[in-house]
Amino acid sequence: MIPMAPPTRSRSAAARLAPIAAALALLSTAAAAQESAMVKMLRSGRVPADRQGTLITLIGRQGSPADLGFLLEFATRPEGVSQESRTLALDALSEAARTRSVAPEGDRSKIAGLIRGESAPEDREARLAAIRLAGAWKVEGASAALAALAADAGEPRPLRDASLDALADLGGPSSRRAIEALSGPGQPADVRLLAIAALASLDVDAAAEKAVAALGEGVGDIDAIAPLMGAFLDRQVGPDRLATEITEEGLSADAAKLALRYMYSVGRTDPSLVAALSNAAGINAEPAPLSEAEMQQLIADVVEHGDPEAGEVVFRREDVNCVKCHALSGAGGDIGPDLSPIGASSPPDYLIRSLLYPEEAVKEEYQVRTVLTIDGQIFQGIVKESSNERIVLREATGTDRVVPTADVEDEKSGGSLMPKGLPNFLTRDEFVDLVAFLSRLGKPGPYAIRSTPTVQRWRVLPLPSASDSVDPDDAGGGDLPASIASAEPVSWRAAYGKTGGTLPLDEVARSLGTTVFAARGEVDVTEAGALSFSVDSPEGLSLWLDGEPIDPAGSFTAELGVGRHALTIRVDAEARSGDGLRVEVTRAEGSEAEFTVVGGP
Repeated sequence: MIPMAPPTRSRSAAARLAPIAAALALLSTAAAAQESAMVKMLRSGRVPADRQGTLITLIGRQGSPADLGFLLEFATRPEGVSQESRTLALDALSEAARTRSVAPEGDRSKIAGLIRGESAPEDREARLAAIRLAGAWKVEGASAALAALAADAGEPRPLRDASLDALADLGGPSSRRAIEALSGPGQPADVRLLAIAALASLDVDAAAEKAVAALGEGVGDIDAIAPLMGAFLDRQVGPDRLATEITEEGLSADAAKLALRYMYSVGRTDPSLVAALSNAAGINAEPAPLSEAEMQQLIADVVEHGDPEAGEVVFRREDVNCVKCHALSGAGGDIGPDLSPIGASSPPDYLIRSLLYPEEAVKEEYQVRTVLTIDGQIFQGIVKESSNERIVLREATGTDRVVPTADVEDEKSGGSLMPKGLPNFLTRDEFVDLVAFLSRLGKPGPYAIRSTPTVQRWRVLPLPSASDSVDPDDAGGGDLPASIASAEPVSWRAAYGKTGGTLPLDEVARSLGTTVFAARGEVDVTEAGALSFSVDSPEGLSLWLDGEPIDPAGSFTAELGVGRHALTIRVDAEARSGDGLRVEVTRAEGSEAEFTVVGGP
C-alpha cells in the first residue's frame, strides 16, 4: 500500500480564501472611499450637535444611495441620537424620496419600528416622515402597524391620513384588505372617507362606487370630503370614473353642491365631473354669457347698491376660497396677484368679467401647469420652481406639490386656477357685493392701502378655556402656558385680518370651535432697534413677546435684535367688548430699526 501524504485541505482552503478576503478588504476600502465628505464628517462623531442639521439636510438633497443608507442607520439607532437630529434625518430621507426618487441602501424595513409602539419617536413630525417613507420604499413589513394606526381614533388625524396613503403605496394584498376593511359603512365617517381615498389609487372603479355611497349618506362639510374628492381629482381617470358612477347611481342635490364647492375651491373644473354634479345639484354649469344690457345693469347695481362690507365677508368665506389664492395687505395666498390695489386700477366691468370668465386674461406667471405622472396621477398648479430634477407646483389649496421630473409623463400650460363656475354658489346680491368690495380696494377710504403696518397674517390655535392658566405665577415664572409652548407647528392654522387690519374674532372662534385661542403674529427685523406695538384693547388678552410675558396694556415698546420675533396672544373672545383684534407695529421714536410685519399664506 502506498503511503499517503498528510492532508493539505486546511492549507488549500486558506490559500483559496486569501484572495477573497483581500478582495473584501479592497471592497470595504472602496466603499469607505465612496462615502461623501458629509457622511465621513458625521460618522466621525466630531461634528457639534448644532452643526449636524446642516449636514443631514445636505445629504438628503444631494446624497447618493450609500449616503442615504447612513442616514437611515443614523435615524433608526435606538439611542445616541437626539430627537431633533432623528427628525432631521427622517425629513432628509423623505426629501430624497419625494423630490429625487432616491432610496437608501441597506435594510429599509428598519423604518417600520418608528411608526408605532415603544420605539416610535415622540415627535409627531418624525413619525409622519417614517410613515411616508414606509410607503415610498414599499416596506411590506410595516403594513400591520400602518393599518392599526389608521384605525386608531386616538392617534392624530395627520398620522392616520398618512398611514392610509402609505398602505395604498404598498399596494399588496394585505394592505388592500386593510384599506377595504376601513372603507365600509360601519366605520367612523372620517376613517371611511380616508380609506376610500386610499383605495382610489389601487382600484378607482371600486373606490368610485364606495365614494358615491358615502357621499349619499351625508358627510358634513368641505373639509370632511377633501381627501375623498382630492383622491379622484389626482388620478387621470378619476374624475370620469366618479362622474359615471354619479350619473348611474344618482346623488342628492346637497351632496352634489358640496362636492362642486370643493372642486371650485381647489380650482378644478373637470368637464365630466362638473356636468354630473351640476345635473345632480340642479345647477346650470354653463350659463349663457351676459348680454350688453345685462352687463350694464349689473354695473349699475354694483355702483348704486353694492355693499363692500358684505362683499368682504363673501371674499373671506371658505367655500369661495379667495383668501387662499389672493393676498390683501400682504397677507393671504400667493397663487394669484395681491388684490390690495385692484379697485384703483380696474373698472367694475373688468372685475365682473374676471369673476365670470377667469380664463380670458391670465398673466403668464399665473397660468396653470398641468402635470401627468407615469403612474397616472394628475396635478395642477402655478409653477414655483422648475429644474432638471423636479417641478414644484403651488396648488389652489396653497400646498406645494413636488413632482420629480423623472416621474413626468406629460405636461401642458394654460388656463386659470380660478374656477369658472364659482358664481354659481353666490346669490346675485352676494355677487354684486363682492364686486363692490373689489372695486373699492386701493381707493381712498376704509379700503385704501394703509401706511401704518398691522399684523395681518396670524397663526391661531384652539385652547382649553379654563385649565390653561395665564397667571405668570402659575405658568412657570412667566413662560408661555404649556398648551401653547408645546403645540406642534401643524396645529396652528392661518387666519387673516380684514382689509382695515382687524382680525375678526367671531370668525376665528367659529373656525376653531372655541372662543378661547392663541393668536401669533411675527415681525422680521433687519436692523436692530426699538419697535412699538399698539393693541386696540387689552380686554381678555394675555401677551408674550418671544415667550416673555408683556403687561397687557394698550401699547408697549421693545428693543429687538435682527431676526424674526413672535407676538403671542391668548384671546378670550367673550371677555372682549369689541369683536376684533388689531395690533399696529411702528418704529419707536428715535429708533433706527428696520422691519416688516410677516405676511404671506
